Amino acid sequence: MTTTNLAFTGFTGLNNKISATRLNYDPQTGVSELAEAVNVDIDDSGGMSRRLGQVELDAGTFLNVFCDKGDCFVVQDRADDSAVLQVGKDFSLSGIRSGMTKGAMVSFCQIGSTTPYMNGFESGVIEAGISSSWPDYIHLGAKTNREFYPAPIGTHIAYFDGHMLIAQGNTIWISEKYEIGKFRMAKNFWQMGTEIRMIRPVLNGIWVSDHKVTGFVPATESRHISAWPFLPRSSFPAHEWSDAHSLVELSSTPGESAVWSSDEGLCIGTADGQIIVPTKNKLKYPAGSRGATVINDFNTINSVY
Repeated sequence: MTTTNLAFTGFTGLNNKISATRLNYDPQTGVSELAEAVNVDIDDSGGMSRRLGQVELDAGTFLNVFCDKGDCFVVQDRADDSAVLQVGKDFSLSGIRSGMTKGAMVSFCQIGSTTPYMNGFESGVIEAGISSSWPDYIHLGAKTNREFYPAPIGTHIAYFDGHMLIAQGNTIWISEKYEIGKFRMAKNFWQMGTEIRMIRPVLNGIWVSDHKVTGFVPATESRHISAWPFLPRSSFPAHEWSDAHSLVELSSTPGESAVWSSDEGLCIGTADGQIIVPTKNKLKYPAGSRGATVINDFNTINSVY
């Protein structure tokens, strides 16, 4: 048996200091430059060292992750499609659904033990690790002249007060109460000026943002949800996908608050419809249209792109 010892003279990795086009390998001497590595850092001289922090368990392109007091899921972008994968307690990944539209971000929400999802092209509901079709509508009760439709395919979804909210373009369609597959589309909807970027419920209402403005829709018991007013709260929009799945408790306001980012900074939307920008005048946020926010105990991790 012949053993070849390779000598590495330069590397590319998580910090790509050397262009892949400059990599060389000499079969005579066994001197090579490593093309790709994970869990390492590369310095300006091309030297490699172990990366600090958590070890990367699965390499790949992941579009987004979801976990809200239930099962955890990630969306992986692959060569020809994207797939929804469930994250185990040991961080292992198991397949839930494949063959989905490549590059399409997936919006999830949690309803008890079920997790409905949509990506603008496909939809489904996950329960006990199995993805099923989104429920169709069935009209029960007295005969009516009202027309009902199955759920439209949207880009953002949320659940509030028994109603499924589905953003499609600049419209948010509202389902019949406790029937996420039944929509009266002639009447039960909200319409914004531009495409919807965010729907984030809190205790007393729903935060909504399109491409121009962010506002609050307060719950009003005396009126149907489709007639609840939209109250503008800022003249700047949320970064799409930047709203954290988890709500946070603030000592200064009652009820849990939503968290997202904007060009003005990190935003906190309280349960009673007020916006707080704690980073204003303290941190200059980069301009962007999309982002991601993770709440980990007392830490907020926010990215903008």
